[in-house]
Amino acid sequence: MTTNASSLGGHDAGAGPPQGWARGGCGPSWQGPRPGVDGVLASAAGTGRRAAGWVRVLAGRQTDGRHRMRLERAAAAIAQTSGREIVPGSEGVLTEELRYDLAADVVAGHPRGAGPLGLEAGERVVLAAVCALVAAMPATVLGDPVRELPALCAAVDDALALAERSAAAGP
Repeated sequence: MTTNASSLGGHDAGAGPPQGWARGGCGPSWQGPRPGVDGVLASAAGTGRRAAGWVRVLAGRQTDGRHRMRLERAAAAIAQTSGREIVPGSEGVLTEELRYDLAADVVAGHPRGAGPLGLEAGERVVLAAVCALVAAMPATVLGDPVRELPALCAAVDDALALAERSAAAGP
């Protein structure tokens, strides 16, 4: 079962864990506030917004509308997954739609697109890395999100910085 904001009565994970939320079985207990969780959830959402913005820039460069749409869906999935999909107390599993939108084949573009995506080699690598790193974020609630989320966010930020340096260097 996937838990998201709508199944928690509109709770936005970016706002921190729901008060009194307890996770059954082995794993962390989310009863009451946990030091550091609110901050790492907000940080992950911010990282996701930055990454989604970069992907939207890539989408805007596409001449094929189907490729543009595929990248825009990836950008939306990045923003959603790094924010409201990280729900303390959930199973940490993405919906099938989000898994599809973040799949590594995003670098191939839309299957019926006219030719390949208009991306440089470095951009393809960064795009695949960002999608994979963000897709891993919700599962951190099964372990130690206060330790794991900052590491994933740092890796996403490193990938975005690499893309920036690559773009500044030119083809």
